[in-house]
Amino acid sequence: MGRSLVQRLPAQLPVNHALDLGCATAPFARAQQQALPDVHWQAVDLSPAMLAEAAVRGRLNERYQPLCADAEQLPLAQASQGLVFSCFALQWCDPQAVLQEISRVLAPAGRVLLAVPLGGSLQELQQSWQAVNQRPHVNALPTFNDWQNAAFKAGFADANLQQQVMVEYYDSVKSIARRLKATGADHVSGATGLTGKNAWQAMVAEYETKRTAQGLPLTWNVLFLEAEKI
Repeated sequence: MGRSLVQRLPAQLPVNHALDLGCATAPFARAQQQALPDVHWQAVDLSPAMLAEAAVRGRLNERYQPLCADAEQLPLAQASQGLVFSCFALQWCDPQAVLQEISRVLAPAGRVLLAVPLGGSLQELQQSWQAVNQRPHVNALPTFNDWQNAAFKAGFADANLQQQVMVEYYDSVKSIARRLKATGADHVSGATGLTGKNAWQAMVAEYETKRTAQGLPLTWNVLFLEAEKI
């Protein structure tokens, strides 16, 4: 997903300041700087630990600075950014709140470029758990319509929204669990006691029935959103 999003970066910005919103360990830092070498980036994440790890991995520099902040309440001036980039980081935000905040910090002709998983993702995991019990085991994700309506209300009337189904393959359910933990999709808010050892083993056995020659599939229903602030 990240590679596809980086390929959509614009050639020029109206203001040479950009955000990687919800950057985690800033895995796209090098590609972003290669695509836009004159731009000053801020790597924004709510987790100080993630930003510290980005520094340890050598991804921060004079033109790629860390900023620990909430995506819905950015400590940045109005109309200060030429681009807001975000990959698989805003799925637990309120779509309207975060897009309104993005609109606030974007300069005129500034662009937002984001990828987020939608409802309908993780169907193999959902099906495997449903074979064990009927309790929800993954938080619900916003829908395409949620993001479309939020974009319109935030002033991105001409936003380009594209929906794609993307399948990843893994060697084990443990590998899938690590992937989900990285996106925050490994739990249900307020739920406890849902993943005892026996239930987990039963779910894994069910998931294994879905194995293909490529491995265990994990399906993402992905929204790519591109918009320009008028």
